[in-house]
Amino acid sequence: MPLTIWRSATVTGDCPVTNTYTLTAEQRDTFKRSGILRLDGLLPAQRVRHAREAVLRPLERLGLWQAGAWRLDAMPRPQWPDTGLKTSQVIGNRHPELAALVEDSALAAAVDALLEGHPYERPGPNRRPQVLFTLPNAQTWTVPSGWHSDRPRLASGQSAGVQLFAFLDVVEARGGGTLAIAGSHHLLNEGRAIRPSQFGRLLRPKPFFADLMVADTAADSLQRRADLLQRTGAVGNVQLQIVEMTGAPGDVWLMDLRVLHVGSPNAADRPRMMLTFRYERSDLLPEVASAFGWRRAAIPNSARNLA
Repeated sequence: MPLTIWRSATVTGDCPVTNTYTLTAEQRDTFKRSGILRLDGLLPAQRVRHAREAVLRPLERLGLWQAGAWRLDAMPRPQWPDTGLKTSQVIGNRHPELAALVEDSALAAAVDALLEGHPYERPGPNRRPQVLFTLPNAQTWTVPSGWHSDRPRLASGQSAGVQLFAFLDVVEARGGGTLAIAGSHHLLNEGRAIRPSQFGRLLRPKPFFADLMVADTAADSLQRRADLLQRTGAVGNVQLQIVEMTGAPGDVWLMDLRVLHVGSPNAADRPRMMLTFRYERSDLLPEVASAFGWRRAAIPNSARNLA
Protein backbone atom coordinates (compact mmCIF):
# COMPACT_ATOMS: atom_id res chain seq x y z
CA MET A 1 0.00 0.00 0.00
CA PRO A 2 2.52 2.65 -1.11
CA LEU A 3 1.59 6.15 0.02
CA THR A 4 1.43 8.85 -2.64
CA ILE A 5 3.16 12.21 -2.14
CA TRP A 6 1.20 15.05 -3.69
CA ARG A 7 2.84 18.26 -4.88
CA SER A 8 0.74 21.40 -4.67
CA ALA A 9 0.55 23.79 -7.60
CA THR A 10 -1.25 26.35 -5.47
CA VAL A 11 1.81 28.12 -4.10
CA THR A 12 4.71 29.67 -5.93
CA GLY A 13 7.36 31.92 -4.44
CA ASP A 14 5.99 33.82 -1.47
CA CYS A 15 2.34 34.21 -2.39
CA PRO A 16 -0.61 31.99 -3.31
CA VAL A 17 -1.49 32.03 -6.99
CA THR A 18 -5.16 31.83 -6.14
CA ASN A 19 -7.35 31.88 -3.08
CA THR A 20 -8.93 28.56 -4.01
CA TYR A 21 -7.53 25.09 -3.63
CA THR A 22 -9.23 21.83 -4.49
CA LEU A 23 -8.25 18.31 -3.57
CA THR A 24 -8.59 15.84 -6.40
CA ALA A 25 -10.84 12.80 -6.14
CA GLU A 26 -7.70 10.63 -5.99
CA GLN A 27 -6.33 12.63 -3.05
CA ARG A 28 -9.61 12.30 -1.15
CA ASP A 29 -9.63 8.56 -1.89
CA THR A 30 -6.04 8.27 -0.63
CA PHE A 31 -7.03 9.92 2.65
CA LYS A 32 -10.07 7.69 3.08
CA ARG A 33 -7.99 4.58 2.44
CA SER A 34 -4.82 5.52 4.34
CA GLY A 35 -6.04 8.08 6.89
CA ILE A 36 -3.06 10.24 6.03
CA LEU A 37 -2.23 12.57 3.15
CA ARG A 38 0.96 14.45 2.31
CA LEU A 39 0.74 17.69 0.33
CA ASP A 40 4.11 19.14 -0.67
CA GLY A 41 4.53 22.92 -0.89
CA LEU A 42 0.99 23.69 0.25
CA LEU A 43 1.83 26.60 2.56
CA PRO A 44 3.15 29.97 1.29
CA ALA A 45 6.91 30.36 1.71
CA GLN A 46 6.65 33.83 3.26
CA ARG A 47 4.23 32.72 5.99
CA VAL A 48 6.36 29.67 6.73
CA ARG A 49 9.46 31.85 6.99
CA HIS A 50 7.76 34.22 9.43
CA ALA A 51 6.57 31.30 11.57
CA ARG A 52 10.06 29.80 11.57
CA GLU A 53 11.58 33.12 12.64
CA ALA A 54 9.08 33.37 15.50
CA VAL A 55 10.19 29.96 16.77
CA LEU A 56 13.89 30.74 16.34
CA ARG A 57 13.80 33.96 18.39
CA PRO A 58 13.51 32.27 21.81
CA LEU A 59 16.00 29.62 20.71
CA GLU A 60 18.44 32.38 19.83
CA ARG A 61 18.16 33.74 23.36
CA LEU A 62 19.18 30.30 24.62
CA GLY A 63 22.21 30.29 22.33
CA LEU A 64 20.94 27.34 20.28
CA TRP A 65 20.56 29.47 17.14
CA GLN A 66 23.17 32.11 16.33
CA ALA A 67 24.29 33.90 13.16
CA GLY A 68 21.97 31.80 11.02
CA ALA A 69 23.21 28.42 12.24
CA TRP A 70 22.52 25.87 14.95
CA ARG A 71 24.81 25.89 17.99
CA LEU A 72 23.73 22.65 19.59
CA ASP A 73 26.65 22.54 22.00
CA ALA A 74 24.98 25.40 23.92
CA MET A 75 23.25 22.79 26.09
CA PRO A 76 23.83 19.14 27.00
CA ARG A 77 22.64 16.65 24.39
CA PRO A 78 19.40 15.02 25.57
CA GLN A 79 18.85 11.27 25.43
CA TRP A 80 15.67 9.81 23.94
CA PRO A 81 12.88 10.01 25.03
CA ASP A 82 13.92 13.41 26.37
CA THR A 83 13.36 15.99 23.60
CA GLY A 84 15.67 18.54 25.22
CA LEU A 85 13.28 21.44 25.80
CA LYS A 86 9.87 21.99 27.32
CA THR A 87 8.54 23.54 24.15
CA SER A 88 5.46 25.07 25.77
CA GLN A 89 7.65 26.99 28.22
CA VAL A 90 10.62 27.89 26.01
CA ILE A 91 8.91 28.58 22.70
CA GLY A 92 5.25 28.92 23.67
CA ASN A 93 2.29 29.04 21.33
CA ARG A 94 1.20 32.68 21.46
CA HIS A 95 2.69 33.56 18.09
CA PRO A 96 0.40 35.16 15.48
CA GLU A 97 2.76 33.84 12.80
CA LEU A 98 1.84 30.28 13.78
CA ALA A 99 -1.88 31.05 13.81
CA ALA A 100 -1.56 32.55 10.32
CA LEU A 101 -0.26 29.24 9.02
CA VAL A 102 -3.12 27.09 10.31
CA GLU A 103 -5.63 29.60 8.91
CA ASP A 104 -4.10 29.59 5.41
CA SER A 105 -6.83 29.48 2.75
CA ALA A 106 -5.38 26.54 0.78
CA LEU A 107 -4.96 24.51 3.95
CA ALA A 108 -8.48 25.40 5.10
CA ALA A 109 -9.85 24.25 1.73
CA ALA A 110 -8.03 20.92 2.06
CA VAL A 111 -9.36 20.40 5.59
CA ASP A 112 -12.89 21.33 4.51
CA ALA A 113 -12.69 18.72 1.77
CA LEU A 114 -11.39 15.97 4.05
CA LEU A 115 -14.06 16.74 6.67
CA GLU A 116 -16.65 16.79 3.89
CA GLY A 117 -18.04 20.15 4.92
CA HIS A 118 -18.67 19.31 8.58
CA PRO A 119 -18.03 22.20 11.03
CA TYR A 120 -14.80 22.15 13.00
CA GLU A 121 -13.15 24.08 15.82
CA ARG A 122 -11.16 27.09 14.63
CA PRO A 123 -8.02 28.53 16.23
CA GLY A 124 -8.67 30.81 19.19
CA PRO A 125 -7.30 31.91 22.58
CA ASN A 126 -7.68 28.38 23.96
CA ARG A 127 -6.93 26.53 20.73
CA ARG A 128 -3.55 27.45 19.33
CA PRO A 129 -1.16 25.56 17.08
CA GLN A 130 1.68 23.83 18.91
CA VAL A 131 5.35 23.70 17.98
CA LEU A 132 6.95 20.25 17.83
CA PHE A 133 10.65 20.69 18.56
CA THR A 134 13.10 17.85 19.19
CA LEU A 135 16.83 18.32 19.60
CA PRO A 136 19.10 15.54 18.32
CA ASN A 137 18.72 12.94 21.06
CA ALA A 138 19.80 9.54 19.71
CA GLN A 139 22.93 7.98 18.25
CA THR A 140 20.98 4.92 17.10
CA TRP A 141 17.51 5.40 15.69
CA THR A 142 14.74 2.99 16.59
CA VAL A 143 10.97 2.59 16.30
CA PRO A 144 9.30 3.40 19.66
CA SER A 145 6.58 1.31 21.25
CA GLY A 146 4.19 4.02 22.44
CA TRP A 147 1.69 3.83 19.57
CA HIS A 148 -1.53 5.62 20.40
CA SER A 149 -4.48 7.58 19.10
CA ASP A 150 -5.41 10.74 20.97
CA ARG A 151 -9.13 10.39 20.39
CA PRO A 152 -11.48 7.50 21.14
CA ARG A 153 -13.31 5.35 18.67
CA LEU A 154 -16.87 6.61 18.49
CA ALA A 155 -20.02 4.52 18.48
CA SER A 156 -21.10 6.43 15.39
CA GLY A 157 -17.98 5.19 13.55
CA GLN A 158 -17.07 8.74 12.57
CA SER A 159 -13.71 10.49 12.83
CA ALA A 160 -13.35 13.27 15.41
CA GLY A 161 -11.36 15.38 12.94
CA VAL A 162 -8.06 15.94 11.18
CA GLN A 163 -4.63 16.74 12.59
CA LEU A 164 -2.14 18.95 10.77
CA PHE A 165 1.63 18.40 10.79
CA ALA A 166 3.45 21.23 8.99
CA PHE A 167 7.20 21.64 8.46
CA LEU A 168 8.97 24.83 9.53
CA ASP A 169 12.38 23.41 8.62
CA VAL A 170 13.73 20.36 6.85
CA VAL A 171 12.97 17.11 8.67
CA GLU A 172 14.86 14.23 7.13
CA ALA A 173 14.49 10.49 7.60
CA ARG A 174 15.23 9.41 11.19
CA GLY A 175 15.24 13.08 12.17
CA GLY A 176 12.47 12.94 14.77
CA GLY A 177 9.44 13.07 12.49
CA THR A 178 6.19 11.60 13.78
CA LEU A 179 5.48 8.01 12.73
CA ALA A 180 1.97 6.93 11.76
CA ILE A 181 0.33 3.66 10.77
CA ALA A 182 -1.54 4.32 7.55
CA GLY A 183 -4.82 2.43 7.46
CA SER A 184 -5.10 2.07 11.25
CA HIS A 185 -8.12 4.38 11.36
CA HIS A 186 -10.15 1.47 9.96
CA LEU A 187 -9.45 -0.67 13.03
CA LEU A 188 -11.62 -0.92 16.16
CA ASN A 189 -14.64 0.72 14.54
CA GLU A 190 -17.03 -1.71 16.20
CA GLY A 191 -20.12 0.42 16.69
CA ARG A 192 -19.19 1.21 20.30
CA ALA A 193 -17.08 3.78 22.09
CA ILE A 194 -13.52 2.62 22.83
CA ARG A 195 -11.11 4.76 24.83
CA PRO A 196 -7.49 5.12 23.66
CA SER A 197 -6.32 3.43 26.86
CA GLN A 198 -7.99 0.23 25.61
CA PHE A 199 -6.33 0.19 22.18
CA GLY A 200 -3.16 -1.60 23.26
CA ARG A 201 -5.02 -4.49 24.89
CA LEU A 202 -7.17 -4.94 21.80
CA LEU A 203 -4.44 -4.59 19.17
CA ARG A 204 -1.36 -6.13 20.81
CA PRO A 205 -2.48 -9.73 20.09
CA LYS A 206 -2.65 -8.97 16.35
CA PRO A 207 0.49 -10.14 14.45
CA PHE A 208 1.16 -6.70 12.93
CA PHE A 209 1.24 -5.05 16.36
CA ALA A 210 2.90 -7.77 18.46
CA ASP A 211 6.42 -6.30 18.12
CA LEU A 212 5.41 -2.67 17.64
CA MET A 213 3.66 -2.32 20.98
CA VAL A 214 6.23 -4.11 23.14
CA ALA A 215 8.92 -1.91 24.65
CA ASP A 216 12.40 -3.36 24.06
CA THR A 217 15.31 -1.06 24.83
CA ALA A 218 18.11 -3.66 24.90
CA ALA A 219 21.08 -2.53 22.83
CA ASP A 220 21.02 -5.61 20.59
CA SER A 221 17.37 -5.02 19.72
CA LEU A 222 17.68 -1.41 18.51
CA GLN A 223 18.52 -2.34 14.91
CA ARG A 224 15.78 -4.93 14.83
CA ARG A 225 13.29 -2.32 15.98
CA ALA A 226 14.64 0.18 13.45
CA ASP A 227 13.83 -2.34 10.74
CA LEU A 228 10.18 -2.23 11.82
CA LEU A 229 9.92 1.04 9.89
CA GLN A 230 9.66 -1.05 6.73
CA ARG A 231 6.76 -3.05 8.11
CA THR A 232 3.61 -3.53 6.06
CA GLY A 233 0.86 -6.00 6.73
CA ALA A 234 -2.81 -6.39 7.44
CA VAL A 235 -5.32 -7.01 10.18
CA GLY A 236 -8.20 -8.80 8.56
CA ASN A 237 -8.81 -6.97 5.30
CA VAL A 238 -7.27 -3.68 6.55
CA GLN A 239 -3.93 -2.96 4.86
CA LEU A 240 -1.39 -1.25 7.15
CA GLN A 241 1.86 0.60 6.52
CA ILE A 242 4.21 2.52 8.83
CA VAL A 243 4.85 6.03 7.51
CA GLU A 244 7.55 8.47 8.66
CA MET A 245 6.62 12.15 8.36
CA THR A 246 9.49 13.88 6.58
CA GLY A 247 9.44 17.03 4.49
CA ALA A 248 10.63 20.55 3.77
CA PRO A 249 9.30 23.96 4.82
CA GLY A 250 5.78 24.41 3.48
CA ASP A 251 5.00 20.70 3.20
CA VAL A 252 2.14 19.31 5.29
CA TRP A 253 0.69 16.00 6.38
CA LEU A 254 -3.01 15.74 7.23
CA MET A 255 -4.00 12.80 9.45
CA ASP A 256 -7.32 11.31 10.50
CA LEU A 257 -7.52 11.61 14.30
CA ARG A 258 -8.14 7.86 14.55
CA VAL A 259 -4.73 6.98 13.08
CA LEU A 260 -2.23 5.39 15.47
CA HIS A 261 0.99 7.39 15.71
CA VAL A 262 4.04 7.97 17.89
CA GLY A 263 6.87 10.47 18.32
CA SER A 264 10.28 9.16 17.27
CA PRO A 265 13.95 9.74 18.20
CA ASN A 266 16.01 12.35 16.37
CA ALA A 267 19.25 10.79 15.12
CA ALA A 268 19.94 13.65 12.69
CA ASP A 269 22.36 16.54 13.19
CA ARG A 270 19.65 19.20 13.35
CA PRO A 271 16.50 19.71 15.46
CA ARG A 272 13.06 18.70 14.28
CA MET A 273 10.94 21.83 13.94
CA MET A 274 7.30 21.32 13.02
CA LEU A 275 3.88 22.70 13.84
CA THR A 276 0.71 20.78 14.64
CA PHE A 277 -2.95 21.64 15.08
CA ARG A 278 -6.16 19.64 15.41
CA TYR A 279 -9.22 20.54 13.37
CA GLU A 280 -11.80 18.84 15.60
CA ARG A 281 -15.36 18.42 14.41
CA SER A 282 -17.62 20.68 16.46
CA ASP A 283 -20.67 18.47 15.97
CA LEU A 284 -18.87 15.44 17.45
CA LEU A 285 -17.42 17.06 20.58
CA PRO A 286 -20.30 15.80 22.79
CA GLU A 287 -19.81 12.24 21.52
CA VAL A 288 -16.04 12.47 22.07
CA ALA A 289 -16.62 13.74 25.62
CA SER A 290 -19.07 10.92 26.30
CA ALA A 291 -16.63 8.32 24.97
CA PHE A 292 -13.94 9.65 27.31
CA GLY A 293 -16.40 9.81 30.20
CA TRP A 294 -16.12 13.58 30.50
CA ARG A 295 -19.11 15.60 31.66
CA ARG A 296 -18.63 18.43 29.23
CA ALA A 297 -18.30 18.63 25.49
CA ALA A 298 -15.22 20.86 25.41
CA ILE A 299 -11.98 18.91 25.21
CA PRO A 300 -9.52 20.16 27.83
CA ASN A 301 -5.98 21.13 26.84
CA SER A 302 -4.63 18.68 29.42
CA ALA A 303 -5.94 15.82 27.31
CA ARG A 304 -3.96 16.86 24.25
CA ASN A 305 -1.06 14.52 23.53
CA LEU A 306 0.70 15.91 20.48
CA ALA A 307 3.47 13.97 18.76
